Amino acid sequence: MAYRFRGTVMMIGVSATILAASMTGGEGGAYLRYPSGAAALGTAGANAASPSYLLSWWNPSLLCLLEKRSVAFGGGIRAFGQSDGFGALEFKVPPRVGMGLFLLYRGDPFLNNLYDENENSYPSAAYTTFTGKIALSYYINRRLTAGGSIAIRYVSMPSGFSDGKIASTSTTGIGSFDFALTWQQSKKLMLTAQIRDLGATMDWNFSSYYYSDFNVPSQDVIPLSLLLGSSYTATLLERSLIWNTDLRCYFPDNSSKPARRPQASLSSGCEWQYRDNLSFRLGLGDILFNGDITADSHTYWNTFSFRLAGGVSYELSKVRKGMRLNYGCSTDKVWAGVDQQVDITWQF
Repeated sequence: MAYRFRGTVMMIGVSATILAASMTGGEGGAYLRYPSGAAALGTAGANAASPSYLLSWWNPSLLCLLEKRSVAFGGGIRAFGQSDGFGALEFKVPPRVGMGLFLLYRGDPFLNNLYDENENSYPSAAYTTFTGKIALSYYINRRLTAGGSIAIRYVSMPSGFSDGKIASTSTTGIGSFDFALTWQQSKKLMLTAQIRDLGATMDWNFSSYYYSDFNVPSQDVIPLSLLLGSSYTATLLERSLIWNTDLRCYFPDNSSKPARRPQASLSSGCEWQYRDNLSFRLGLGDILFNGDITADSHTYWNTFSFRLAGGVSYELSKVRKGMRLNYGCSTDKVWAGVDQQVDITWQF
């Protein structure tokens, strides 16, 4: 009995070695690669340079630019019943510091129809993850801001069964870091560079019901990533159009050693302010680049896929000033269904 992660590992590369598992979420931390927040989902995950909320997750270096306190909460459902839920509180500490707290739940609380090798049925189980981030940023000058965050992770999954009962194994990881720099080239163009999941590891100890000598310790290493993002503000029909592009490069070793199979994914999306209280979002994301493009183009194009996304944002000023409703939907990375998220933000 095993729970298969459906996240997608996306990287840029020079190696021609084919590791099929890395294309289907075989690397650690795959559950974290899915976009957080309806706005990011609506632009297919292109959100790093100028996120409108959830700065603690997307770009901690922008917290010091907040003019008001911000609260956000929401959730979503993914193909095959996996679910998301999050909450965030972000604020500025005058004159140059910003802070944020973020908590994310991801998992599947209803793993049903479980059987052992003898076709005996077992009660339902659950796959559960919680990821928290504490973020801090500093205003260096009018163009440059810096920030970082520390992450706390908890993962629990079913790991064995016996005598009609299911056992779960859990682990907690504390101390990985994100670092971000954002450069405001002009009022229209913003650029960001981030190092994410530095030092992220989780130690497991899977045990056997039958043989105590078969207890298996394992260290799950979450790949280090480099994120480059841009945000450009233009106009369309005399209305603001924000175009975001993210390039995320993964390095599986999470160390100073050369990556055995570096890869990258590209996401791009836009937000158009159709009216003062209504905006629309579109995106194309999770476009994979690796060494197979030239070394094994047949395999690359046979496994090529991408994500199509869209969303909407509506101001709820009639309910409370500064409140907005966001909705985002997207095709699944492997086109197995539709993912959806909805959330509410409030600036006060």
